Amino acid sequence: MGLPRNSITTWAQMQQAFNNKYQDYCRSKDTKEEIFRMTMGSDESLEDYEERFQVSYKRAKCTLDLESLKLVLLRGIPEGLLDTLHLLARGDIYQLPYEDIKTIFRNLSMAARKRGRGS
Repeated sequence: MGLPRNSITTWAQMQQAFNNKYQDYCRSKDTKEEIFRMTMGSDESLEDYEERFQVSYKRAKCTLDLESLKLVLLRGIPEGLLDTLHLLARGDIYQLPYEDIKTIFRNLSMAARKRGRGS
């Protein structure tokens, strides 16, 4: 739903787009270290990154308090994008609660999808 209009015109393109988005969800994540190495993909939205992060965290079967979870999530975001997030947070994104960070991610991702559609 977040793809630009007419960006997929064949079944093969649809399969590739689906596999690219969900392949990480199907891989076995046996170690806790996986979430500490996660970084946002260059073509990944913040919302998708956070979703992938949550799935990996659940598979890692480790327990982190929300403050630590937030720090690990934000560590995987490119520096330039972090500057934008600080602006949207009206200060330091690290000071916001995890749920507020998720809301900012979702809103920024939604805005990017709308721009991609020419709206």
